[in-house]
Amino acid sequence: MKTFTWMKFSEGYQLAVQTQNLYLWYMRAHDYNPNHTLADYDMWQGNWELIDGYPYSMSPSESAKHQRFASKLHVQFVLSLSKIKGCSNNCEVLYELDWRINNNTVVRPDLVVVCNLTDNFITKPPILIVELLSDATAFKDRHLKYELYQEQGVPYYIIIDPEMRKHNIYVLSVGSYVELNDTKSFTIAENCTLELDIAQVLKEVYNRI
Repeated sequence: MKTFTWMKFSEGYQLAVQTQNLYLWYMRAHDYNPNHTLADYDMWQGNWELIDGYPYSMSPSESAKHQRFASKLHVQFVLSLSKIKGCSNNCEVLYELDWRINNNTVVRPDLVVVCNLTDNFITKPPILIVELLSDATAFKDRHLKYELYQEQGVPYYIIIDPEMRKHNIYVLSVGSYVELNDTKSFTIAENCTLELDIAQVLKEVYNRI
């Protein structure tokens, strides 16, 4: 009985020590983890994004091929949106505009579809977001921004890999993204649907760069 009691005590002690060490590690990591705000962001030089207080540099600029791709993709989205009849929500396609989510998170998606924009930056979730992957942004776009956009309730999130010529279309359903790569209809507003074959659009863009 004594041996059993001692073993239980020893295990409990070791667990307590491990828990304390983990807590101390967390506190040290937290002390060194930056927690910047919009006030800091507005003072920075260059191009940055801010996610949960952590800064992500957007420099250097993307390659010429990447920018040509983004430019032509933007044109295709604008043309498709202009074909919608009876859409009175002042919806538009914008390129690299700040979305100020809260006091410690600001992102700048490659393309967004927004409606009734009244500020010089986005203040509410866009209807649709497109991110073009690069080596520098792939992890952030596929993980951090995926979770962020899902949490913020962005109805459609499209990830495009120009180098691999692949894309993923995520549609928000009951608070979570579902991958539906064959989606061709995007509800922009009430009685306002964007009909867009992403695969065909990308094929046309690839042929022009």
